[in-house]
Amino acid sequence: MSLSKEQRDCLYHKLIDLKEGLQGESKEDQSMSEATGELSNGVDNHLADHGSIYLDRVTNQTLDGVDQNLLDEVNSALERMEKGTYGICEKTGKEIPYERLEAVPYARRTIEAQEEAEGDLKTDVPSYEREFHQQVKDLSNKETIDQKSSQTYEILDREQDSQ
Repeated sequence: MSLSKEQRDCLYHKLIDLKEGLQGESKEDQSMSEATGELSNGVDNHLADHGSIYLDRVTNQTLDGVDQNLLDEVNSALERMEKGTYGICEKTGKEIPYERLEAVPYARRTIEAQEEAEGDLKTDVPSYEREFHQQVKDLSNKETIDQKSSQTYEILDREQDSQ
């Protein structure tokens, strides 16, 4: 069952609206010295002020990157519409259900193929990284589940006893 003309038009308009929304957001790009303004010139500078501005800047750059990736996906979906390959899974060649395209109009794969691709990404992680993440997970579980044996708990207990 391929997409009807009404479905295709609806998805096209969703993609166009999404594209316009992503392009319409103009973001100012100031240097750190411009953003800090008088803070960098005064004697009463506080590192937290610079830290807050830096954090905001890094956050905005990250969000800009996410927006750019999404815009690239939307443009790619519009190109697939022009070529006639829109709605066809790039991995399996099967049709992507309308419900999926309605939820994610720039989808490249069926849900099953997407889950498989995401599973492949997880197995591509080097073993030392998986081992590190498991160790961190184990440590955090010991810290939160077995509170009595945590170093933080012991330090607080000693401080309380000394008072």
